[in-house]
Amino acid sequence: MFPIHLNIPQLGIFIPYYEGLYYLISFIVAYLYAAKRFKKFGLSVETLQNSFVWIIIGAVLLARTFHFVFWDLKTLTADPAIFLQFWGGGYSITGGLLGGFLGGWGYYLWKKQNFWQTFAVASPAVFLGQAVGRVGCFLNGDAWGIPTNLPWGIREPKYGHDLFGLQLNTQYPSPAWTWSVSQGFTRPDSLVTVPLHPTQLYESLGDLGLMVLAILLVNSLAKQGKNWYRVALFHLGGYSLLRFALEFLHGDRDVTVWADMTSLQINLVIFGVLCITAFFLTGRKEKTLRPS
Repeated sequence: MFPIHLNIPQLGIFIPYYEGLYYLISFIVAYLYAAKRFKKFGLSVETLQNSFVWIIIGAVLLARTFHFVFWDLKTLTADPAIFLQFWGGGYSITGGLLGGFLGGWGYYLWKKQNFWQTFAVASPAVFLGQAVGRVGCFLNGDAWGIPTNLPWGIREPKYGHDLFGLQLNTQYPSPAWTWSVSQGFTRPDSLVTVPLHPTQLYESLGDLGLMVLAILLVNSLAKQGKNWYRVALFHLGGYSLLRFALEFLHGDRDVTVWADMTSLQINLVIFGVLCITAFFLTGRKEKTLRPS
């Protein structure tokens, strides 16, 4: 655990629990692996470079939108200008995934190129980037879990360190610690929380599992040279259902609206089921069309 604050007093910059560094690392990892896969499948790395700007723009915009709509709507309605304060944190990986997908789709549609094959080849790299991003969330104490008695429960620290001096900053208690105290799980005089589910690492492992399945799926479709869109159905549907399930263990989840589910979860499970159903139906249709 190493929560950090971006503190550059010379420039008058202070961002508590800075998550931008981990997002940057995840983007770099995803891009490098995607470029490697593009070369392997004979796709243009230059096109990937040109589309990456639009992917990032889409990811950032929807990551911000999802964060405020599903977790912090009161702050946005009180001060709409805060949406444009991109340096201040507040990003949703779920929104970022959908936004990046739409950004890439729009770019390839504009260039009249095969987006579905491109996304299929890049899908494992996107999952890898998501996994790295969640490790960043774990280190920074974002997206914490509910209390657990399991031996791998994580005690979130009350304070973080300033980047770049690495000095302990005792002015800003962490959101995880504040939440745990407010819920009565942690004593106010404790410097760490009670053991919490490492939901960030659960999701990271789930993303790596989905990455392996995506690689196998892409290799199978490459032999056919068609139906690349099925990878997008698997990717979006698989991640939606993973996130839906893990949301039950999140301590920072939004208020529930029905059957112990948040509005985000309801949207995730509907979208995920539709995507996975379409994935299996198209696979069954493909088998029936093959000659015996």
